[in-house]
Amino acid sequence: MKTVPLGEIAEVRLGRQRSPKNHSGPQNRSYVRAANVGWDGLKLDDVKTMNFTDAEMDIYRLRPGDLLLNEASGSPHEVGKPAMWMGEIEECAFQNTLLRVRPTAEVESRFLFHYLRQQALTAAFARGSRGVGIHHLGREALSKWPIPLPPLDEQRRIAAILDRAYDVRSKQVQVINNLEHLPEAIFVDMFGDPEHAVVSGATVPFGEVAELQGGRNLVADDQDAASPFRVLKISAVTSGQFKPAESKALPADYIPPQDHLVRQGDLLISRANTAELVGAVAYVEDLPGDLVLPDKIWRFVWRDPRSVPVYYRTLFLTPSVRRRMSQLASGTGGSMKNISKAKLVQLELPKVGIAEQREFARRVATIPRPSLSKTDELLTSLQSSAFSGQL
Repeated sequence: MKTVPLGEIAEVRLGRQRSPKNHSGPQNRSYVRAANVGWDGLKLDDVKTMNFTDAEMDIYRLRPGDLLLNEASGSPHEVGKPAMWMGEIEECAFQNTLLRVRPTAEVESRFLFHYLRQQALTAAFARGSRGVGIHHLGREALSKWPIPLPPLDEQRRIAAILDRAYDVRSKQVQVINNLEHLPEAIFVDMFGDPEHAVVSGATVPFGEVAELQGGRNLVADDQDAASPFRVLKISAVTSGQFKPAESKALPADYIPPQDHLVRQGDLLISRANTAELVGAVAYVEDLPGDLVLPDKIWRFVWRDPRSVPVYYRTLFLTPSVRRRMSQLASGTGGSMKNISKAKLVQLELPKVGIAEQREFARRVATIPRPSLSKTDELLTSLQSSAFSGQL
């Protein structure tokens, strides 16, 4: 299968920088940025607006079929992450955290989207990027990127097959997401809203349940340093699921204290994040590699060693506890908030016996746990065949 530079079959453009306040032009024109690009499509519930002149809109306006790629990221698998613009907003531009790829008539947009997605997933864009710590893809590098180019009818056939494959995966993701919310439903069925316990006074201060233990804010200057230890980023716990890949290399000569090491069975909590995400918790079920606590993530150290982490993980995910956690957070910054140990130990929690905690964990353990691993393996194989002319 022949290959051509992307710039020969598509226009590649970097988005516009944010405007100074005195910039002329209408103030209410929508634009998308890297935060709006997700692996499952565009997230447009928080689209921002700024001032674009009519002439600028002619340059940066998005059209259906345009592809948008993350220009930079600290995570190798996020560099070049693509999404397709389908005209969801009538008048919309894009910021310079994104690269726009506008295919010509020689290439099918969906085919190109699938190929660019495969490149991002395999971290190929990160390997071809520039920068230390933060990987920048750049317009010139992307314009020179080799693209397989079979005949247009073949492109459409391949795109249709991969579309169906991703549709199957999306349905599996929906099932998994629904199952992930079942523990919360079981919790409410067994214990009700934690706020009721606070109102009735059937509570115990968090400080009587656990103490908190954190690590150090220490990161290697060279992220390719050959240290066997990696320190967690806040994003390792933000989603409520433990993500060990969200970590950074420690200095090669640093040996962390034993009580800074993450352990299987740990329940972790972030002490700093946005008001909505501060106090997020995650349970360490599987522990690949030597991971270390930073200063912004604490480990629960149980007063009663019989305490059940799965119960407390779900408790801290309930809306009423999340709301009270946000209220405890302080900070003058517009985005980053902090919770102090002094405030957190006073947080009133429902008083639930060990036997009931164990029964809750037993019920949660019966929930099926399907995995995307086999689906992703098949999808990777399918992509490899598609873009090597073997599909």
